[in-house]
Amino acid sequence: MSRLKNKVAIITGALGGQGQVAVRRFVEEGAKVLASDMAARPNGEVAALIKAKPGKVAYAGGDLRDPKVIQKILKAALKHFGRVDVLFNNHGIMVGKPFLDTTAEELDELLAVNLRAPFLLSQAVARVMAKQGKGSIIHNSSVGGIVGFPTMAAYGASKGGLAQLARSMASDLAGFNIRVNAICPGVVDTAMPRRYLKGNGVEDQAGAFAQMAAMHLVNRLAEPIEIVNVALFLASDEASYMTGAVIPVDGGLTAI
Repeated sequence: MSRLKNKVAIITGALGGQGQVAVRRFVEEGAKVLASDMAARPNGEVAALIKAKPGKVAYAGGDLRDPKVIQKILKAALKHFGRVDVLFNNHGIMVGKPFLDTTAEELDELLAVNLRAPFLLSQAVARVMAKQGKGSIIHNSSVGGIVGFPTMAAYGASKGGLAQLARSMASDLAGFNIRVNAICPGVVDTAMPRRYLKGNGVEDQAGAFAQMAAMHLVNRLAEPIEIVNVALFLASDEASYMTGAVIPVDGGLTAI
């Protein structure tokens, strides 16, 4: 299993349910990984991988809304591994409120985390990739960025912006041999939708999850690995002819 042999990847949101899977699978496929998340120190699978494979995985924590943290992450990747071949912008937050009830502060936070931070981190990383003459940048957007859902105006705007950013970046960076693509997952079975339901006072979570599952043609939520598999493909040279793509990985949700 060496699809990413000799590649160095930065993965953000690395301590979440999907992020931990991404770090593990990228390492299994031969990559060296600089993992990042809000926490000062790693936990779970990421902490275990750092202990087991210290030459393969490193961690740099912090809030990506801070430009100093962006530089910290990039410098850590270069210090530990000497280059950056892949950036997986996997981090993000969700706020679900009716359009008329969404505050300016909530909108600003969503845009800062889901769009501004990936923009600035991608810009910093792409400058390194441009000197190397090659790279792959992957944005984790959402089906909420390509279709409209109730109570998701601000979230959808941030994720729609991220999908469009992939297209525009792909155009700007093609001359440097840097590919940029976006993944648009349906509902993934992680802690995020549970926090969303709890935050909105939904007591019958089982019923809510059944309703969300029914939105997809396959009548279930995605497993994190099913999203990570697409990111692995886009990170690898197997996807050498793919750039500027916005890819639904949504169990058929957008086909309905």
